[in-house]
Amino acid sequence: MEIPELTLKISNLKKTYPGEVQAVRGVSLEMESQRIYALLGPNGAGKTTVLKSILGFVDYSGSVEVFGSDVDRVRNRLSFVPEEKSFYENLNVEKALRLASKISGSFDGKHARELINHYKLPPNKKIGTFSNGMKTALYISLALSTDSDLYILDEPTWGLDPILREDTLEFIREKVIVGKTVLYTSHIIPEVERIADEFFIMVNGRVRFAGTIDGIKEKYRIIHMPLKKRANIESKSAFAVAEELNRLSVIVENNEKIEEFYRIDDATISVPDLEEFFQILVRSENGK
Repeated sequence: MEIPELTLKISNLKKTYPGEVQAVRGVSLEMESQRIYALLGPNGAGKTTVLKSILGFVDYSGSVEVFGSDVDRVRNRLSFVPEEKSFYENLNVEKALRLASKISGSFDGKHARELINHYKLPPNKKIGTFSNGMKTALYISLALSTDSDLYILDEPTWGLDPILREDTLEFIREKVIVGKTVLYTSHIIPEVERIADEFFIMVNGRVRFAGTIDGIKEKYRIIHMPLKKRANIESKSAFAVAEELNRLSVIVENNEKIEEFYRIDDATISVPDLEEFFQILVRSENGK
């Protein structure tokens, strides 16, 4: 059996900003080729810092290998959409296209124009006057029109209306169909469910879960119970515990120990979906 090429390998990545702000706290993850990976998490979880570390835009401790090498040696195999979509603000679309063609020899200007027409972007209007969604559409048009092996996309649907968001997700999926790999960040759960083959959930600078939606459903169960029952779980192992409004929500592994929770009065046990799993995990980490 052929072993898939490892596109990305991160080991014990840490990043502390001035003022002792720990943005990333020992992240390790791996990505195989020809798959879509989503880095999911609330604002401030460290997602963008992980992407900047992969690209070599910030100093960090730990190890990052892209296609088995230092990123500077393979940068021509990458395309990037940044979180702050403001680089081209003093240009219009036509000038941005000319600039992109000079920066990269693998840039397909014809395809870029097709995407720009799809998003209905005005070619002669200054980009600085664009709405957030229009800026996102431009960046996506430029990035996806560059022939790369790894596409790193930070909030690639930011500001887009629902129809263009769906179109953009389909454009991203098409890249994997032709053999490319995608890593993108999002805090929109339905997007992740729509296209991600695998995902990483980040909270407070750490990866709290790595896997698939099916993996969550198989491995975990969610227990809801009244807050007054909190003492009933103190001696039991739980993956996450969070207070949600007037109830206690607990994520536990689906093994023989789950029988202990069936004996708690007024407790309900269910198979998690990604939205509920994510919410409990984030609330647990944030102490809510």
